[in-house]
Amino acid sequence: MKKIKYIAIVEDDVTYRDTLKEYLDKYAAEKNREFRLTFFSTAKSFIKDYRPDYDLILMDIELPDGNGLDIVRRLRKLDSNVMVIFVTNMARYAVKGYEVEAFDFIVKPVTYFNFCVKLGRALDRLDMDTGSVFWVNAKGGKTRIRTDSLKYVEVMKHTVLYHTVDGVVETSGSMKNARELLKDEPFELCNRCYLVNFAFVEEVRRFQITVGGEELLMSHLKRDEFLKKLNLYLAGGRT
Repeated sequence: MKKIKYIAIVEDDVTYRDTLKEYLDKYAAEKNREFRLTFFSTAKSFIKDYRPDYDLILMDIELPDGNGLDIVRRLRKLDSNVMVIFVTNMARYAVKGYEVEAFDFIVKPVTYFNFCVKLGRALDRLDMDTGSVFWVNAKGGKTRIRTDSLKYVEVMKHTVLYHTVDGVVETSGSMKNARELLKDEPFELCNRCYLVNFAFVEEVRRFQITVGGEELLMSHLKRDEFLKKLNLYLAGGRT
């Protein structure tokens, strides 16, 4: 069963917005997919309280209060991983779209056949991602975290900090809760405060490791087990 994909549609034209929804619903029914859609009609409403909760963004370039290219430039400072497809009648901006790491362009008027081809390619790429997704109750509401963007988990008393490539998500809980969420992923304790993603380990010294550019302490008690599982992970085995 393929994972649910979370898609944001940023489009001020109601007709095109309805067309994209219709196409996505039809595609989901035909291909046995499941999408969760969120709609935005302005650049400001999309970027104001943005959280890295989406797999794919379908972005118009001409918006009433901004340019889609400029919005995606700002977006990349908040979310370096999300896939963007521009849906626009301004085909001349295609080259500039790749400057902000757009995955593709769909030119208006959008036909269902062309939409399916582009969406299918995007989903194939997204399905190649090996990480899973989980939700936490963070400040300001629920936040979605991808395990392949999570560097490590830090626990201080009853506060849990999820250190991701896009920033830190703070919630309440315990290390036990965090380990349960990540039990099927390549994470291991380097001490009682840090649960580390092996994919982000860059260097191991005697009692210190570098994880995604950050220095963390390794305890005497956890060192042997951590290194054993790290070596197994690097060899391609199960942890």
